Amino acid sequence: MLRLLSFLLTVLVMLPLGQHAQAFDLGTDRLRVSGFGTLGLTWGGKKDYGLQKEFIHDPQFGGVSILTDSVFGLQVDFNIAKNLDATIQAVAEDRIRQDFNNIVDWAYLSYKPTANSVIRAGRMGVDLFMLTEYRNVGYAYLWTHPVIEFYKPISLSHYEGFDFRYSRRIKPGYFEFKVFGGQTGSDIDVGSGELNLRMRPFVGFNTSLEDNDWKIRLTYTTTNTAFIKAPADPLVNALNRVPQALWPQAAALHDRLKGVDTQTHYFSAGFSYDKHNWVIQSEFALITSRWVSIDMTNGYLSAGKRIGPVTLYTVGSYARSNSQPRVDQNQIASADLQGLAIATQNLLNAVHIDQNTVSLGMRWDFHPRAALKMQWDHTWTRKHGGGLLELNKPLDHDITLNTFSANLNFIF
Repeated sequence: MLRLLSFLLTVLVMLPLGQHAQAFDLGTDRLRVSGFGTLGLTWGGKKDYGLQKEFIHDPQFGGVSILTDSVFGLQVDFNIAKNLDATIQAVAEDRIRQDFNNIVDWAYLSYKPTANSVIRAGRMGVDLFMLTEYRNVGYAYLWTHPVIEFYKPISLSHYEGFDFRYSRRIKPGYFEFKVFGGQTGSDIDVGSGELNLRMRPFVGFNTSLEDNDWKIRLTYTTTNTAFIKAPADPLVNALNRVPQALWPQAAALHDRLKGVDTQTHYFSAGFSYDKHNWVIQSEFALITSRWVSIDMTNGYLSAGKRIGPVTLYTVGSYARSNSQPRVDQNQIASADLQGLAIATQNLLNAVHIDQNTVSLGMRWDFHPRAALKMQWDHTWTRKHGGGLLELNKPLDHDITLNTFSANLNFIF
């Protein structure tokens, strides 16, 4: 109930801004106010295995929730001077931490030194996905929610820094190249509490080529985990204090679990096609890191067919950890370390990911600025592979989950 009241209060605070900005006529097109929203209903999760579409949200252990998919946003674009613009976007959604820092998703300046280039600085969307610019704008994509197996592991909505984008028309299509850098972070919900994560430097590039009907995109990013405050810190620190002679493996396990001061590399490729009433989109990624929680590969393939104003679609997706470290009991020379060894193995099992989902859905564009969607997700999660779920108890067997969601998406 407190989450619902907090979400509604945030929306109410934001609404006067949008109404005032639209009513206040400056007699110029230099100021533009736009907005978006999703009103959603989601049924999902089980008593011991919680549905969580992003780590920033509270999990759903069965029943129906209006907070899982609901979001409201306002964006203000202002032309300060020739070739210089400012953008601010505020987003109200259910989060484990509601404060001004999280509500303001974008706040940046953009400058066009030439017709083919743009420089931006400030707070901007983390540009790792096909949905980067509209991850919160449900109207802009086909499904009721971004694909969990692909988008949830990177629950980062923005970063502070800069980017430089160059684009031009070439013979195959429209070419774009972007380089960016800065710092990022998130406050996320994990099984045993809140995890605070800060990553810097956060640098990378992406390039894309598109025409009227198709787009291909490649991305590379690298970052270092500068700060972590996590519920598992006492256990990880205890591993670091174990004498090498008593448990030689403890140091290696600490290195895989600590996260902080760990370099991570992210590679992804995306493709979209929209022609002859067919809508196809796919993304695949490889994340390499010593930090076992995010060392993984994931991807999805989505296909839809338009029949008048209705689009029927299906999605297949997966996420899988690249490795599964295990405690070697034969290396433990002291019985006093057995409790720590069991807790370490339980943590390794809890962060391991091995999950697939098949989805069926329908989108009805009943208005030029609004759409209704319904979707069913059937998820298989393997034994000790529930790193994308919220677990009330160890996942010591394979499970299946069914999730039903329906929402109204709109823009204005």
